[in-house]
Amino acid sequence: MLNTFRPLVLDVIIFLTVVGTAFFLYQTYGPVVMNYLFGDQKVGMLVRDIGVTVSIADSPEERSQGLSGVESLAAHEGKLFIFDKEGEYGFWMKDMQIPLDIIWINNERRIVHIEENVSPKSYPAIYGSPEPARFVLEVNAFFASTFRINEGDTITIPSGYLPADLQAE
Repeated sequence: MLNTFRPLVLDVIIFLTVVGTAFFLYQTYGPVVMNYLFGDQKVGMLVRDIGVTVSIADSPEERSQGLSGVESLAAHEGKLFIFDKEGEYGFWMKDMQIPLDIIWINNERRIVHIEENVSPKSYPAIYGSPEPARFVLEVNAFFASTFRINEGDTITIPSGYLPADLQAE
């Protein structure tokens, strides 16, 4: 009986090791691999109670690229810039082809500033928030006025996309 039990235990240990390793690799490298295989992934979020599908810019390269060169956005589509810490982040319209609303959001996920209908022709002007922000959302021009989005409104981001220091909250 002991001879048949040992191979079963060994099989269980090997199975759990393989599953644990796969889970660890997915948690560590999953988003990078998914982006490589399938391109820019979209994430659903809420601005107050309005659903918005966004691509995430959370690296210096992605933040630098932003929506430059994008010819159009769907009605409820945008780009969410995620920064390492709350601070003052300026945005300009270099290489932009469409007007945007730019929305700054703090650590508490409250909107602290909105620049509406920012024209591509405004380059090289730099737009910023008078209050520190952790996130910046770029959406089509007139999004804020159409949906009556105001400073003080909250946003909801899936917890898996929040920076580590905000996930614990």
